[in-house]
Order: sequence, then structure tokens, then C-alpha cells
Amino acid sequence: MNKKILCIIGDYYHDHDIAYEALKKAVDMLNKSGPHTFELIDSDVDGLEKALLRNLDLVILGKENRVNPADELVNNWMTCDIENKIVDYVNNGGSWLAWHAGLALYNKTGEYTKMLGGYFLSHPSQHEIVRYIPKENSSGIRLKESFEAIDEHYFVKYNLESSLAFLDSESSYGKAEAGWSREFGAGRVCCLAPTHREEGLANKLMLETLAACISWGCRL
Repeated sequence: MNKKILCIIGDYYHDHDIAYEALKKAVDMLNKSGPHTFELIDSDVDGLEKALLRNLDLVILGKENRVNPADELVNNWMTCDIENKIVDYVNNGGSWLAWHAGLALYNKTGEYTKMLGGYFLSHPSQHEIVRYIPKENSSGIRLKESFEAIDEHYFVKYNLESSLAFLDSESSYGKAEAGWSREFGAGRVCCLAPTHREEGLANKLMLETLAACISWGCRL
């Protein structure tokens, strides 16, 4: 069975090509591990509304809301209309993975953020070693091993039950939830905080984590 995955990744601070290579490696792991075929479709926000009408198994958003964060007047791409269409897509049976920047700087009280169950708060200005630790959970995602990455440590506001978090993070700056997933209406939502640096995205355990989130989103 063919699983179609749409990805919208990359922005001013997060390199598209580095993230896309990691996604391709994670998808390749899945293609080699079972009977299903995973097709990765690279797109952008301009094509999102039309894409949501297609027969997609999963949408991966790895892009922050700000279009031009370095400018004095900053514009956001996610309108209320797009936000509602995303929530409708998931509520009606679609699956959504908010990956790293896909958690960042969206309306804190908007329907998209309510659907996710949490959002990015901040990260320290300095990169350092962040440890990612699997935890027992009821979400359905089971990870086997902890891993480390030199990263910007994402701190989040997590609004769901603790049992839905499958990954924690810790560094000298503190601790935070780093991955959670849940059913939403007839669909599924997964949030994954790590990582965007090339070294971290080359880590085999990080790729296995990404693959596990994709597999769960595709209901496998």
C-alpha cells in the first residue's frame, strides 16, 4: 500500500535541504522495513490548501509562522482560513506532524495551536548538548533509546496529559517535553521538537524517531 506524505519545511532560520534529506532518510528506513511504500511530496505553503483536498496520509510541517522574521514589519503566512482548513483536515481523518519549527510562533490561542496541544516558547541563544529521552506513554509511539544532539533546546508550553508525551529533553538549561501525540477527532496529531542542525539530523536514533512518528501518523 502506498502512503502519501506531504512535507512543508524550511524557513529563514531552518534550512530546507538539510531537513528534506533527513526526511528522505527516515522514509527510506520505512520503505526498507515493511510492505508499505512511502512517497514523500515536497511542497510549500502556497500549495497547502489545495493539497489538503487530496488523499494524503500525513502532512509534515517544519516551518515557522513568520515569513520575514528579520524585517521590521513581520508577516505571518498562516491565516485564520488556512488554520481552520488544517484543523478540519485532521478532524476528518487526516494526520499531522508538527516538527520543530512547525511548533513555532503560531497564534497561541488559535485553533491550530489548540489542535497541537502545545507550542514553542523559547530556546537559549547558545547551542549545547541536549539529551532526548524516551518515556512510557499511552500515545502509541514507542522509542527504544535516548540520544544526544548539539541543538537549540526547545522549551514548550505543553497543555495535554503527561501520558501522551513520548519524549523528554534535558540540558543544562532545564527540562521540557520534546514529543507527544494524540488522536484528534477522526485524525492524528504528533509534535516533535528535535532538531534542525545537520549533525543532529544525521544521528541514526534521531532518524529512527522521525520514522516512528511518520509511521504512527500513517497508522502503521
